[in-house]
Amino acid sequence: MSKNGSIPRFADEYEDDDDVELVDEPDLKENLRSFFIRLSISLILLACVSGAVIWSFVNGESGTSSPEHHRDASKNFSIFIDQYSKKEGLYITTYSLPEGSNADQPKQEEYQSFWFQSDTNKTLVHQITPTVTIYAFEHHAYWYDTSSTPAKCTFDTNMNYSTYIKNLGMTNLERHHSEYEETHNGEKVFVYQGNPHEVLLTNVNQTAFLVTAYADATTGALLAWDTYFTSESDASEMVFKTSYEYPHMTPAKPDPSYFVTPTECSP
Repeated sequence: MSKNGSIPRFADEYEDDDDVELVDEPDLKENLRSFFIRLSISLILLACVSGAVIWSFVNGESGTSSPEHHRDASKNFSIFIDQYSKKEGLYITTYSLPEGSNADQPKQEEYQSFWFQSDTNKTLVHQITPTVTIYAFEHHAYWYDTSSTPAKCTFDTNMNYSTYIKNLGMTNLERHHSEYEETHNGEKVFVYQGNPHEVLLTNVNQTAFLVTAYADATTGALLAWDTYFTSESDASEMVFKTSYEYPHMTPAKPDPSYFVTPTECSP
């Protein structure tokens, strides 16, 4: 303290205004905006990662729930496997040319068809014609007909999974070719043929004389089959051949939802 009682004033090297560095106060609004931008970006990235994980999990689960079971169809053919067509196939009817006809090509009709088969559970859903689908189970079947309004569903205790397949004529087929054959769509297949004395189709009232089935050379799945018929009457329009083609048939168990019958089939 100085002699006159005043507090001594020490020189401060920073007193000079020219040498003082001013520090601005943080801009709160700008910081908040920057924080929310970073938070939004983080949430978006987190959502993307979570979505990718969920997608991977779901697809991984769906891929393992119904694994494909390939079989060697080079030695024998069997339709009694789990298989279904991923995409709709075709039902094709080819008519014989009447005598004296000047047509260059026989008449054909094409319609969509589907096939879902679980041999494990002895169940089959097959769209036979554009309006008729069979739901065949181990001990009975339903015939679902949409040709009228409302649609009709008929319960049939005389028809079942095994009987319907037997009526298609594909239970006793033999392979007569030593090499691969090619179907019209270019797929490598094994060809099986047989005398279809058991054929009894619901949509053709003629006698069949030959069934030819095509089994995928890699998976063993049924890709197509042709049924040939005799002309036993003088009718002007006779069926020469019916064909069912399922180029996307997969040897795996279908989803159970495909076997749920329409509401018209409820008791």
